[in-house]
Amino acid sequence: MSNIGVLMVTGVYHPEISGAANQCRLLVKTLSREINFSVLTTTRNPDLPRWCQIDNTDVFRVLIQRKGVINYYKAMTRMASLFLFHRKTFDIVHLHGFSYKSAFLTALSKIYHKKVIIKMTSVGHDDPFSIRQRGFLLNYFFSKADAYVSLSPQFERIYRQSRLPSHLLKQISNGVDTNLFRPVTNGEKTTLRDQLGLPQKMKLILFVGHFSREKCPDILLETWKRFLAEEFPDTGIVFVGSSNPNHYEVDAELVNDMQEMANPYVNKRIFFVEKTYEIEKYYQSADIFVLPSLREGMPNAVLEAMACGLPVIVSMLKGVIDWIIQDSMNGILIESCNDMRIERAIADIFSNKLDTHSIGTRARETVLERFSRKEIAERYLQLYRRTIHYNKCV
Repeated sequence: MSNIGVLMVTGVYHPEISGAANQCRLLVKTLSREINFSVLTTTRNPDLPRWCQIDNTDVFRVLIQRKGVINYYKAMTRMASLFLFHRKTFDIVHLHGFSYKSAFLTALSKIYHKKVIIKMTSVGHDDPFSIRQRGFLLNYFFSKADAYVSLSPQFERIYRQSRLPSHLLKQISNGVDTNLFRPVTNGEKTTLRDQLGLPQKMKLILFVGHFSREKCPDILLETWKRFLAEEFPDTGIVFVGSSNPNHYEVDAELVNDMQEMANPYVNKRIFFVEKTYEIEKYYQSADIFVLPSLREGMPNAVLEAMACGLPVIVSMLKGVIDWIIQDSMNGILIESCNDMRIERAIADIFSNKLDTHSIGTRARETVLERFSRKEIAERYLQLYRRTIHYNKCV
């Protein structure tokens, strides 16, 4: 085991699900022999333990009960006590995203001479310009990090335009476990659909993401219902993602609208999956993956679908998607929320106008070459070592 200790800080952690949590856990599992990890996270679920071990790693949870100054103060007090009690076990605080909680931990880190790495997760939320707009205090502590991780060229472009030191930026994208997320044979697909309760012979479109306006699941559903349901009667959609209005990314009104739209088809041609710990099975059971979102940081779902050899139809988000997908080569790019373009792309696949096998094969090759878990983990290992080395040299 390395002498380097890293405290991972994320909004939620397994068994709760989010993109940041999944990436955090993947990194912990991959580098556990080289780095001494621990995890500090929050939860709104009172049934989850305040301490446990997951993948032989200590996980500390702070319960956030309800909104309000008193409850927030209690949560911050608990977080501070955990930080102080365990401060000798870590050298680096790795923040997955940045919020007021992150600013508080950054302040503690500076007092106790811990290095801080900020992984920027969402353009429009925790990139340098967005942080600056959210107030002096947040921006001040954001600027005190020892390293920043950019998920995509879009983050890097925004960072370069800020006044932050250019040498502190490291571009490291999200990674994929390509052994778990892999293509399957037709026989395996049939077996998986039986396990998941999905129709065997239906051509299934897959959407993975929270029910938010920015993810645009309603655009996909409306497009299918208006233009595709009758023309292709052997097709359906599987929506995997939280519809819980207590989740900060979920739009309750959108959920109600979608339920109303889907009502005649639910559990016949439209399937909703609130939560799963085996998301890879849904990719492997699907025929197409569609994500018509307006904004992304670095969409794990797209990389996972590509790793499974699916033809992906994704919004052309400059600096986020266009450096991953080459249109009609390893995926299909569309304009965000353009229902006619979505309809045309799906129809071309179902009408066999595109060589989807070749597109899926090249999609997986892209992930293997550029986004495998080992490749991404090695970049983080170098960053951790560089950060500690710099600490010892100054």
